[in-house]
Amino acid sequence: MEQLTQRQEKVLEYIESCYAKQGISPSFAEIAAHFCFKSNNAVTDYLKVLEKKGYLEYRRNLSRSIVPRRVRRIQAGEGQGIPLIGAIAAGAPIEAVENVETYITSAEAGLDNLDNDRFALRVKGDSMVGRGIHDGDIVIVRQQKSVGPHEVAAVRIGTEATLKYVRSDRAYIRLVADNPSVKTLILTPVDDFEVLGKAIGLVRNRI
Repeated sequence: MEQLTQRQEKVLEYIESCYAKQGISPSFAEIAAHFCFKSNNAVTDYLKVLEKKGYLEYRRNLSRSIVPRRVRRIQAGEGQGIPLIGAIAAGAPIEAVENVETYITSAEAGLDNLDNDRFALRVKGDSMVGRGIHDGDIVIVRQQKSVGPHEVAAVRIGTEATLKYVRSDRAYIRLVADNPSVKTLILTPVDDFEVLGKAIGLVRNRI
């Protein structure tokens, strides 16, 4: 990545901050207002430069298509931060995402320490609402290979990931939602499945 000017760095940091907190980048109007630009043309100029230098990409299927690409560790008191590595479904599984978007600080996560065995995922869907996990929340996960039947697990099914209770016997593995309207997923021991970790915390950016 090419070096940024001080002003370009400020614009990028604002975009990254909004993306980390809200899951989407700010609009052109919000960027213009934040930096007191007289028009959106100035925003366009900055974004073109940031894209050219490799710090942003555009995803055409999104209403707010700007996505920050830089992997930036946020210095946080007792640690460098928990990596936010994408989205996980609380509903039907979605494609697993492993690219680091940003880092969650200890203050944001509400944790006393940030051990290296933790990562964060953004929730999509409402199948765990009975446990107080809502669409758009960020779940903090501790990596481990097994969980109790009443513990919320991040699991991988093939190339997809989801958030569920894991309950098993000799014949089947049941991935159970905490929402009566969502069907239980039934797997067998031969299916490509693994527990990624246990949900241990929640970050919510809205009331």
